[in-house]
Amino acid sequence: MKYSHGDDGYLFTRAIEANFSTNTWYKGPSKALIQHLQEQMPLIGHYPEVYAESLTTTLAEIHQLSPDQILVNNGSTETIFLIAQAFRASNSRIVTPTFSEYEHGCLLFDHAVSFCGYGFITPGLHTPEGLFWLCNPNNPTGQILKREVLAKIIRNNPQTIFVVDEAYSDYCLENESLVPEVSKVKNLIILKSLTKNHCLPGLRLGYMVSHASLKQRIEKFRPPWSTNSLAIQAGHFLCAHPAFEFDELIKYHSLALSFQSELANIDGYEPMPSVTGYFLVKTPFKASELKAKLMHDYGLLIRDASSFRGLTPNHIRVATLDKTKNNLLVSALQNVRELNRTLDFNY
Repeated sequence: MKYSHGDDGYLFTRAIEANFSTNTWYKGPSKALIQHLQEQMPLIGHYPEVYAESLTTTLAEIHQLSPDQILVNNGSTETIFLIAQAFRASNSRIVTPTFSEYEHGCLLFDHAVSFCGYGFITPGLHTPEGLFWLCNPNNPTGQILKREVLAKIIRNNPQTIFVVDEAYSDYCLENESLVPEVSKVKNLIILKSLTKNHCLPGLRLGYMVSHASLKQRIEKFRPPWSTNSLAIQAGHFLCAHPAFEFDELIKYHSLALSFQSELANIDGYEPMPSVTGYFLVKTPFKASELKAKLMHDYGLLIRDASSFRGLTPNHIRVATLDKTKNNLLVSALQNVRELNRTLDFNY
């Protein structure tokens, strides 16, 4: 299958003035972390820990779990494919629209895949035997389901393995993480990211939390040395240095709400509610052509969201940046609309 993702500016010749296409912390990587990694560069002359044992222990201590419940990975996508492989030929239901790699991994390993929307999830939900894939908060919609609702569903459906991707949970003002539930049930897998809230997507680092029996089944398919030495050292640094304080997160949410309001004031643009800093926008143009024009004329990169199952060719996703950069996109969209009202550019 063809992969479609944000942050694909390398496909364009023009320099990027502002990148709204990827859901990472808008202030960029920590300078202190970059300095730390520069100091760790001599480590690349040796093999890394085979299974990132030291970082596994650190994460287990943070979550007050056993190391047997933590699986460090080369980014959550690696674990998605490991899970699909470990449960080859299972039935998998995926809540859409969402991250396409769940579907890609399942199809690669012969799963019978079905789909449902968020409205399908109710406290009394009964699920068939197999896997149930859910991103919470969701990418790309920014929707979230309450912890108590999901915990009840998981307890009431022991025949189903629930894979809950919490890559963006740190962006939420309310803590809805299911990590406290993993020691209570045997059918829950949680995916966590160490790079989204630190703006380190190029480093590739995350981890899985689950019952020990699930970890044991899945890790059989993980190759040795899948987490490199610099990523392991970054993980230790990130565990000791939170990406942002809560007051910074409150300011970020305020910035996101202001950004959505300004986009909503442009005739024809419909931003959708989100509990995170990223959100969908339905536009009056084809997303692919709008993306190309914004990049060509303004150096602004957005996410063409039409590739998400269940969305239309007119959906884009944008992530909130700082006020100055947000204004660049607002201004560009106003200009594009006025320009193409004359040129009839998909309007």
